[in-house]
Amino acid sequence: MIQPLVNWLCNEPADYSTFEHIKGDTAQYIKWLYRMWISTAIGEELLFRAFAFAQLKNIFGDKKILIVILSALMFCLPHLYQGTAGLIMTFVFGIAFGFLYLKFKNIWINIIVHGLIDTVFLTLSYLGYIEFYQFIW
Repeated sequence: MIQPLVNWLCNEPADYSTFEHIKGDTAQYIKWLYRMWISTAIGEELLFRAFAFAQLKNIFGDKKILIVILSALMFCLPHLYQGTAGLIMTFVFGIAFGFLYLKFKNIWINIIVHGLIDTVFLTLSYLGYIEFYQFIW
């Protein structure tokens, strides 16, 4: 529901063309799925939640909302290749992941949720339904 709204606000869909090549290619899908779990689910959560939260807490103290916003900003910047809509969507997910981490203080919950969300995305890409993310109201 949020993706079409962001696409509409930006007057363009997020650019997910990087993932179009896995459509129908089982070997590519499995390779990307493996890499995604290692680099994004595990890697991004360790970097942008566990590590960044600890470092930002050292700098800003117990200002939790500021820490969530700053970590979400850092999280979304590497996704510039997805365009403005992709950047905003990643920021929204960064906020959600930040609050999830604040609530449970368990990085494994973030890793699993992040991995499952990206698995759905990659699976839709593999099945040829990437246009679901490119819909504009």
